[in-house]
Amino acid sequence: MYRHKNQLLILAVAIACCVQSSLTTAQEARPNILFIAVDDLRPSIGCYGDDLAVTPNMDRLANDGLVFDRAYCQVAVCNPSRASLMTGQRPDKLGVWTLSVHFREAQPNAVTMPQWFRKFGYTAVSHGKIYHNPTPDPQSWSEPIRKLPKLPYPYPKGTKKKIKAAKEELPKNDWRKTSLRPPCFAAPELPDHKILDGARTDMAIEDLKRLSEQKEPFFLAMGYIRPHLSWVSPKKYWDLYDPAKLPVLTDEQINENTPKYALHNNSELSHYIDLKDMPKPWDDETLAEEKMRKMVHAYYACVSYVDAQIGRILDALEQSPAADNTIVVLWSDHGYKLGEYRGWGKMTNYEIDARVPLIISTPAMKTDSAKSRGKTTTQLAELLDLFPTLCELANIETPDFVDGKSLVPTLNDPQQSVHAAAVSQYYRKQPDDGSVMGYSMRTPTHRFVEWRNFATGEVVENELYDHSSDPLEKKNIYADASPDLLNELSEQLLSTHPRKGLVMTPTVHSNPARGRLAAKISFENQTDSTISIIPISSKGARRKKQIKRIENGEDVTMKGKLGDVFVVESADGLINEIHSPSIPEHKIVFPPTSIQEKQNEKKTEDASATEVRPANENQR
Repeated sequence: MYRHKNQLLILAVAIACCVQSSLTTAQEARPNILFIAVDDLRPSIGCYGDDLAVTPNMDRLANDGLVFDRAYCQVAVCNPSRASLMTGQRPDKLGVWTLSVHFREAQPNAVTMPQWFRKFGYTAVSHGKIYHNPTPDPQSWSEPIRKLPKLPYPYPKGTKKKIKAAKEELPKNDWRKTSLRPPCFAAPELPDHKILDGARTDMAIEDLKRLSEQKEPFFLAMGYIRPHLSWVSPKKYWDLYDPAKLPVLTDEQINENTPKYALHNNSELSHYIDLKDMPKPWDDETLAEEKMRKMVHAYYACVSYVDAQIGRILDALEQSPAADNTIVVLWSDHGYKLGEYRGWGKMTNYEIDARVPLIISTPAMKTDSAKSRGKTTTQLAELLDLFPTLCELANIETPDFVDGKSLVPTLNDPQQSVHAAAVSQYYRKQPDDGSVMGYSMRTPTHRFVEWRNFATGEVVENELYDHSSDPLEKKNIYADASPDLLNELSEQLLSTHPRKGLVMTPTVHSNPARGRLAAKISFENQTDSTISIIPISSKGARRKKQIKRIENGEDVTMKGKLGDVFVVESADGLINEIHSPSIPEHKIVFPPTSIQEKQNEKKTEDASATEVRPANENQR
């Protein structure tokens, strides 16, 4: 009897060892992922045909990968674009369309791309801007995001006094009284690593070297801030350009026969002291040509600065043990106007804002038989596609909640199409319940735009541009188009975006209707991690200026009313809770045991989820 039990025990151990060996082999074989995001980057890059752009490092990545010439974001502004990409869900499904609502308030149980990859044995580490500021979504990552060292002020001496004086001159009710920013550009005589993106690159390279030595595959995300405003880069990158040769659009006009809300009002730039009187596209006045030239110069300089940092991290990868088994992805969250339609910034449905750079390089492309290495494809792609694409490339299961399509067929053959159209959208707030959502569908030949009443889904305006004759989208031909073409495009859009009313309020929000009684809620941190207490507004926005961070042994009391809501997140990602005071004085204690329990739960969950799974049904 005992002998029989021993034999069973030996057999069980042997099976467990074989399973563990299989898992280890699968993890070692799975490719690493270097995930590079660049904020506000339009395709002003050498590999996209811009002969003026000094971008040797993005160009060399293009030479080792496939350039997607027609890739599109889902919303041409940071927060909803990144939320959609990182969760793999279209904005209407996720419920995030604006800058203010964090996707965790829209869908508290959303699973992000790095979260998903962690279930399959990946170590996920992040630097810089991957999600929209200010929240880095700690539950996505295997490790807390490290803090930057203190960096020098990049503006000339006396800048802060000028900002203070300018604030005092603003009208009493001007929203910039408390938020006016420094000049929109600066060219400090500083080394790369003494400015934000260079400092982050130093840290990302440290992690790349560390992670490449481990057995488990890694998902390393590096998000660059520039060329987002303010345009600050070391002077040597400004010196790469002759400003007289840079394109400055002085004769641009707004499109005729289009609704006024189709364009943005340039308000993003009016945050900055030297552009606080920024004209709107439809104003009679325009910026002086000299000012526009300096802005274009600043943008290009920032692109070259970021390109140099990307070169540093690519060099580090090439010198690491992970060089031959790492997928590199470079993407931007949206495009950017540099004077097009008399506009500056993003936030429209047009090609200039919706089209983004996207480059993917895989280990398989290093073989002589690779069809796509160093090529450019004109096949349509969406940023949503990155989630399922990376799952298939890593040979892990693609979750059923993602809305994108894998681009692997195009990676294998640049002539292979996976999309008949790519859809972007943009929300415009209008008075008297007239707010609209514009759905912008890009086909190989046209851009079709349908503006709908946000609350009802009723169509209120349309636009149509023929890319075969009007690639810059200057003439709206909707009124003159054939009914057959309009019906075809309308049905195509409806197949993915049916007409329906939408609701802006997310799942998690404060509810003043629950009571007007004053209330206090206290939080005490007995864990080893920093905890953030984040007040949520009645519209679901995170109140950035009221966020409290408490360390071990500290406590904080938040004053408010019954019905207020607070999101609690720990830096290590193990605490993600929602609390609302139900009595006038409410106290929450986070003991160290709760962290240990969560760590044990996580280990059990990760271990059970790391089974070897096929990438798709064809491999079952």
